[in-house]
Amino acid sequence: MKFEDIKQIKEKTERTIHTKSENSNLFLNIFIVFLIIFSVSLALRITYDMIVEKKSFKEILLINSAEAAELENQAQLVMQSHTHVNIRPNTGFTFTLKYLNTGTSTWTKQNVYLKSLTTALKFRHTFWPDPFLPAQLKESTVAPGEYGTFVFALDSPTNLNNNYSGDFVLVNDNVMIQGGKATVTMQVVENPENIVTEPETTPESNENNNDSNQIQACTLNFRISSLIDGSANPVDNQSCVTSFNLPQDGPLIRVGLFYTNEIITVKNTKEWKVFDANDILLDTVPANVERSFFFNDEAKLYSFDTATQTIRTDKYLQLKNSNDGMYTITSYHNIPSPGSNIDYNDFIGDLEIRYNSSKDRTWVIETLPMETYLKGIQETTNYDPIEYLKTMSVAARTYAMYHYDRNTKHADEYFQVDSKYDQVYKGYVSMQIFPRIGEAVDLTTGIVGTYEDKIIVAPYFSWSDGRTRSYAEVWTYDVPYLISVPTPYTEGRTLFGHGVGIDATDALNRARHDGSTFDQLLKYYYTGISLEKIY
Repeated sequence: MKFEDIKQIKEKTERTIHTKSENSNLFLNIFIVFLIIFSVSLALRITYDMIVEKKSFKEILLINSAEAAELENQAQLVMQSHTHVNIRPNTGFTFTLKYLNTGTSTWTKQNVYLKSLTTALKFRHTFWPDPFLPAQLKESTVAPGEYGTFVFALDSPTNLNNNYSGDFVLVNDNVMIQGGKATVTMQVVENPENIVTEPETTPESNENNNDSNQIQACTLNFRISSLIDGSANPVDNQSCVTSFNLPQDGPLIRVGLFYTNEIITVKNTKEWKVFDANDILLDTVPANVERSFFFNDEAKLYSFDTATQTIRTDKYLQLKNSNDGMYTITSYHNIPSPGSNIDYNDFIGDLEIRYNSSKDRTWVIETLPMETYLKGIQETTNYDPIEYLKTMSVAARTYAMYHYDRNTKHADEYFQVDSKYDQVYKGYVSMQIFPRIGEAVDLTTGIVGTYEDKIIVAPYFSWSDGRTRSYAEVWTYDVPYLISVPTPYTEGRTLFGHGVGIDATDALNRARHDGSTFDQLLKYYYTGISLEKIY
C-alpha cells in the first residue's frame, strides 16, 4: 500500500471520528435541553398546584404516586360464574373469575394470584393450595389488554338457613390490584329451588309516564318539606329553591362511616370542639391535638380525656369542625392496597360518635353538605368521560336524596346512607385524588331524577349480559321507570350485580364511543323520568 493511500485512509478516519463526535455532542445537547424543558414544566406544574390550587407538596406527591400506582395495577372483572348461590350444606362447585388487565404492567403466574380474604375462608375447599390462596392464574402471562382466568372450587358451609358472603381480591406481588375484588354470596338451604329474595326497601309505584326533554323547574312533593317549612302538608309549587329553602350545596346528609368497639382517636388541622347530645360544650381542642373516645358497652357511657379531666357521659358526642379544618381519624385505616401510601381516613364534615341499641354497635357518623359528600364518592374513576361522570353524579345524588327524603333505611342507626354498602364513600383524600368527579358534581349541582313529582330510587350496578332487569324481575314489585332495556356494550357478558337501573359499563361505553350525554343516558336506563334541579 502506498504512503499516499495510508495518508488518505488516516485523514478519512479522522474526519469520521470528528463527525461522530459532533453528532454525539448534538444528541447530548438535545437531551440536556429536553431535561431542562421537562424540569421547568414539572416545576411550573407544582408551583401552579401549590399557589393556584392551594395544594401542599405532600398532597401533590400523594396524588402523583397514587395515580402511578393505580395505572400500573388495574383490572376489570369481566366474568364471574356465580354471584349468589342457593345451595345445600357441604356442597362443592366450580367457581370461575375472568379479569381484563387494564393496567400498565404484565401479569405473570408467579406474581399475580387470587387471595381469599378472611370472609371467604368459610368457603375453603380441600382443593385450595393454601387457605389464603384458592387459585393461581391459568395463563403464563397476561399483558395489558389481555384476559386472565382463575378456576377453583368452593364449598358451602354446614349450617342451614344462613346467608354467607365472601370476598376475593386480585394481588400483584402483594399489592392489591384496583378493580380486582369479587364477592360471592351463598344461602344454605335444604331445597334451593324454593328461595325468593325480596328487596330491603321498596319505592312507591306509579302508573303513568312523565316525559321530559329538559331539566325542569322543580315541582316535587318532598316528605322533608314538612320538616323544613313547619307545615303539615307537603309543599308543591314552582320552585324547590323557594319552597324547600335548600342551601346551594344541598341539605346536610348523615353518612355512617364505620362502626367499632375500639377506642376512636381523632385530631384536626384546626381548633375543634366537643359537645354532648344537648349541645353542651365539653372540650375545646387545639389544632393537631388528639382526643381518644370510647363507649363502654356495659356501663353505656361515653368517655374521653381533656387536658384537665376525664369526661364521662351517657349522651352521645358531637365533634364540631368549627373552623373548617380536616379531621384525621388516626385509629381508623382504609388503605386501598398493601404498601400504599394512601389512607382514606380524612374527613371535613362534623363527626358524631353514637351508640345504637338496635344493633348494639357504636358508629362514627359524618355530617356534611350533599354536594361535598358526592365529591367523595368513589364509584367511578378520574379517567372516565365527563358525561359518564355527570351521569353517575346525578344517579348518586338522586339515590342519596331518595334516602334522605324517606329517612327509613338506617333510621335506627341515626344516619341516611353508609359509606360501603349504599355508595362507596372515601372522604377528603378521594376528593383530592379524583378531582374530575368533583367537576362532574359541580356541573350537575342540585339535579335529580323524578317520576310523577316524586324522587326516584336510582339503582345502578357494574354490568349486565345484554339487557338490564326490570325491578319486578329482581324484587317482585312493578316500578314503571325501571324496566328492562338493551345494553349492547355488555352483550355476551355474565351479569354482575342486581341488574336494575344503570348498567355502568354500558353507560361508560355509550359516553365514550357514541357521544351520549348525561341526560340521554339517565333517561335511557330510567324510562320516562324527568330531570329537575331542586337547589
